This record gives sequence, C-alpha cells and structure tokens, in this order.
Amino acid sequence: MAMAASSVPLQDESPHRFLPCVSPQMQALTATMARVAAANVPVLICGETGSGKSALAQQLDEDRPQRSAPMLVLHSASATADAVDELSQMSERTILFEEVGELAPSVQDSLIRLLADASRRALRFICTSSVDLAALTERHGMRADLRFRLDVVRLAIPPLRQRPQDIIFLAEHFLTIAARHLRRDVRGLGADARDRLLEHRWPGNVRELYNCIVESVLQCAYVELRAEDVRLRAVASVVDAEAELGAALTQLYAARAAEFYTHTQRLLLQWALNACGGNRVRAAALLGLGRGSLRAKLRRHGLDRSAEEP
Repeated sequence: MAMAASSVPLQDESPHRFLPCVSPQMQALTATMARVAAANVPVLICGETGSGKSALAQQLDEDRPQRSAPMLVLHSASATADAVDELSQMSERTILFEEVGELAPSVQDSLIRLLADASRRALRFICTSSVDLAALTERHGMRADLRFRLDVVRLAIPPLRQRPQDIIFLAEHFLTIAARHLRRDVRGLGADARDRLLEHRWPGNVRELYNCIVESVLQCAYVELRAEDVRLRAVASVVDAEAELGAALTQLYAARAAEFYTHTQRLLLQWALNACGGNRVRAAALLGLGRGSLRAKLRRHGLDRSAEEP
C-alpha cells in the first residue's frame, strides 16, 4: 500500500529514523521489510554512503517480534576478534555489523564461529555495506564462506538520485523538523527551490539532503524556501577528477619518461596504503590485487616496511 507524504508521523522528530518514502522502489523495499522483520535470518543491507542503511537496520530490529533488548551495534573497522568472541555469551539479540566489508581477517574467523552457533542462541545478524561484497571476496578482502553466511536476505537501498519522488518528500519532512527545532518560520518549499533540489545529484544521499535543508532553513529569511536559499555543496564530478588525473600523468611523463610506469606504480601503492591506514588487506582489495601480489610490489618499491600487517 502506497504511503502518502502526509502519513509520516512528524511527532517522531529524529531525522535519522527510517522513512518509507513514496517512490515505487522504496515502497517495494518497505513491503519486503515487513516480511523480513519476523524472520530470524541474516540480513545484508546494501547502499551508498548516507542512504540510510543503519536507520533501516534499526527499523528491522524494532519491528522484530518479541524484541527483548536494543540492537547491539559494532563498527567493523574497529571491531576485534575478542569483542566478537564475547558475543557468544549473548542470546535473543540483534547484532549489527556496520560496513562489514571492513572486518579484519582475524575478526572474520571469529564471526564465522559465532554464526555457527547463532540459531541456538537466537542471535540475529544484520550487516550493512556500501561496497560490493562479491567483488571484495574475489579480491580476497573477505572470506567467501563468511559472505555466503551473511548474504542470505539482501535489502538494497537505491541512491536518492534514482528516486526523485523521494527528494521532495524527504525535503519537506526535514524542513518541518528543522523549522521546529531551529524556531524558524519557514513553512514550505517554493517551486524554484524544488527544481534546484531535483537538479542536484545528491552524492551524499539522504544524509546530504538533511544537512542541506537544515542549513537552508537556518539561513532563510522568508516563510518559503527559495532557490537562492538552498545551500548545496559543490562536488567535483568524476569526469573532472579523471581529467585532472590525466593532466597530472601527462606532466609526470614529460618529467620522468624513462621511469614513468615504475614511479607511478609506487605513488599508487603509497596512496592505497595511506587511504587504508596501512592495512594491507584493504589496500590489496582497493587495488584489485591478491595479498601475495601486493607484498611483492611493496618489496620491489621498498615500501614493505611502511605497511603493517593487519
């Protein structure tokens, strides 16, 4: 059943609660959620950064029949094997692993052992991921047996740019919340403001839209939000970034033609290690390399001592 915008309860003013929205994609997702909430099976929630994965996970837990305790949330990048092993003492609980693709190998081993005992203890697992776990597995960033244990029911949140009906729906909802919290007499969106919101790509998805509306309401001097009041962040396009990279490579080749490939490869390895905080597993996955291949390249470029094993 489709949900009209006016049916969303505004008395719950948390901007981070899950909103079913009005687009066909989100209506279908909401219908699936109703069936999944009652089933004690692992759920993988996929979507881009800022799309609302954690909010959806929270809603699934709250809709779980006979819920006896709040959901336990673990941030995978900082999770340890000891912390996961301690979960084996719990029962009848929902456990959320945020960005499960960032689990270290030792933690993945502990999680597999925990999953084997999950049904006996009535533990329910929900994971979120903004990366393709299948591709991550192929690059040896995640154990295949762990992925298949977690990817039982998949809920995919489409990016905001693919469901324009929801942009205005959410903007109006956030505007009502922001105006009330900030005590601003802003009562709606003007037609030109709507057009500007619809023209934006929203790379940060729902989170970016919420931040935009809050700042816009705060700065607005009228009772209706106008196009010039809408505070959008300028985001360089991928095409622009690729053009800049191409120009930089051309300049580098002109300066160091004889050693261009070797020097560029070393720079790329250094960048990957820095981007992954020195974690070789994640750096290998980022570059599409196996761990052995990455180690060999690091040794070749004298970088093996600067990268620590996870």
